[in-house]
Amino acid sequence: MTAKVAIAHLGARKHYQEPILFHEWGVLERFYTDFYAGHGRMTKLLRSSTVFPKLPGALKKGLDRYDPILEKAPVTHFPAFGYQYIQKLKNSSPQQACSIYNWAGKEFCRRIIRHGLGDANTLYGFPVSSLELFEYAKSEGLHCILDQIIAERAFTYDLLEQEETLWSNWSITPFQIQAAERELIAREQQEQKLADHIVCGSEFVKESLIAKGMNHDRISVVPLGRLKGEIVPAQRRERLAPKARGDELRILFAGAVNLRKGIPYLLTALRSLKIPFTCRAAGGIEIKPERVAEYSDVCEFLGRVPRSQMSELYDWADVFVLPSIVEGSAMVTYEALMCGLPIITTYNAGSLVRHELDGYIVKVRNAEAIAERLTQLYETGIASQQSQARQQYFLDVFTEAQETLRSVVCQSLN
Repeated sequence: MTAKVAIAHLGARKHYQEPILFHEWGVLERFYTDFYAGHGRMTKLLRSSTVFPKLPGALKKGLDRYDPILEKAPVTHFPAFGYQYIQKLKNSSPQQACSIYNWAGKEFCRRIIRHGLGDANTLYGFPVSSLELFEYAKSEGLHCILDQIIAERAFTYDLLEQEETLWSNWSITPFQIQAAERELIAREQQEQKLADHIVCGSEFVKESLIAKGMNHDRISVVPLGRLKGEIVPAQRRERLAPKARGDELRILFAGAVNLRKGIPYLLTALRSLKIPFTCRAAGGIEIKPERVAEYSDVCEFLGRVPRSQMSELYDWADVFVLPSIVEGSAMVTYEALMCGLPIITTYNAGSLVRHELDGYIVKVRNAEAIAERLTQLYETGIASQQSQARQQYFLDVFTEAQETLRSVVCQSLN
């Protein structure tokens, strides 16, 4: 039996990676999302190189909710709901966000069920936005697949609470587990139980699921990272180590500047360095202004950077650092690797980094190890692979990951 997949995709996760693959494989029955800008004449005009740069940021973000590969794909979206969802989040406090995620997950499921799943025999969903849909699909005899995009939620929340204890008075809004967070945990755990199979981006995520009682046979690791057009893999020129070229070490961090991404460990490492360096942090700032001021002498906090400017930052840097406490499989590590940057990161980041080949895997919560590797890169650099060999590595990984995903989608139907 041929798979006919309906995918419920709230937001623009992973740059529409899964809907695109299902469409290319000829198995996409329907792609459901909250808002999709589409491929009409007006949207194409607004995306033109002469008009798009002049548009306000909010409109640009909305127009970016599309992919040319999906022009002929069967897409159903709910724009009124999508607008309501965005406005609720925009006008909410961080403490209210989890309540809104719960509401959005339920409402998204309700609208899809009312629309119907057509001839689908497989449903592909994401955490928190799939529970009622999975319940309905199971009653109709559909095969359900859950894409666990980050480590198991209760496990994640435990780590975040630990970080708030270790780094008190850092977060603008300290993380706390309250009623809405507990509801999110319960929703996700019910989704996991209903799912016939779970896919995730890294062994770290798989281990977090097994630790909470999931059967390892029901979990497949699928490390797929899709780059959008703004991030162009560079034919990166071979650089001498900064010390050899008489230059400072250029360090880049990209992602939310918060405890989950491990920013205190990077800043602590920078403070201890005895080498010349410049560090830039690109991403929304979620730590208190006094912390930013305290470390402004060792790090330039850029705030949110448009994706169109990220290639310039990757090209500027000598090294990319992401000391995450908990992730799924951080997309920025895929981008940095594809752009030829050595990376210092943690196992918890779920990256494709091969230790001492693409960069270094350091222990989580270890500023000293970060500083040691930064010093090593300043003094001697790292023997990086040729671009062709690196591209072949990615091709091999992604080919295997796609084959695994395709097998998961079709396995119960054969």
